[in-house]
Amino acid sequence: MQVPTQVLADKKLLVGMTGSIAVAGLPPYLAMFRSYFDQVRVIMTYSAEQMIPPFTVSLFADEVYAPSMGKEPISHVELARWSDLFIILPATANVIGLVANGLATNLLTSTALASPQPLILYPNMNLLMWDKKAVQRNVQTIEEDGHTIIQPIRTNAYEIASRSVRPNLLLPPSDQVLRDLIQVAQTRGKLVEPAQSATKSPSNPSIHSA
Repeated sequence: MQVPTQVLADKKLLVGMTGSIAVAGLPPYLAMFRSYFDQVRVIMTYSAEQMIPPFTVSLFADEVYAPSMGKEPISHVELARWSDLFIILPATANVIGLVANGLATNLLTSTALASPQPLILYPNMNLLMWDKKAVQRNVQTIEEDGHTIIQPIRTNAYEIASRSVRPNLLLPPSDQVLRDLIQVAQTRGKLVEPAQSATKSPSNPSIHSA
């Protein structure tokens, strides 16, 4: 069956990268995103930078925002409004907790809090952490807030902490992530278009500070 990738052609994708070891394998995902989306921007946390250099990420994105890059900080509100789709891939237990509780401790979580669109999060962490009640409470809260949590894949995988193969979690493969994003884009298009056609722009819009 042909995947309707054309729905992404005019979309802007914002990717949040956090400090899970899975972030080291993200370049193929980013290359795929860059092939189908109009623009791709990436926000990296400090921990993500310890796993993969921002320069490497910049080869697969239009813009990269990372603590060590020394650029003038971009407004989190501007970034949030810029994106049509906003995903956090991978999402650590720490970032899931911050998003669930509305905490803004860095550019990524500040942008997540300011986002007018629901987020799509791809959790990745040690299985012991994922199964903790605290993490599952945070996941439930995020879903109740209208965001989407994509369940990780349970399988045998190499565990960094023990340096052995154990039951663990993996991110979905890139083609599955692409299908997820297409489905979200199609769903939001159906929901947004009627409202846009029925709403007239005010002649004197109000100006609000963030």
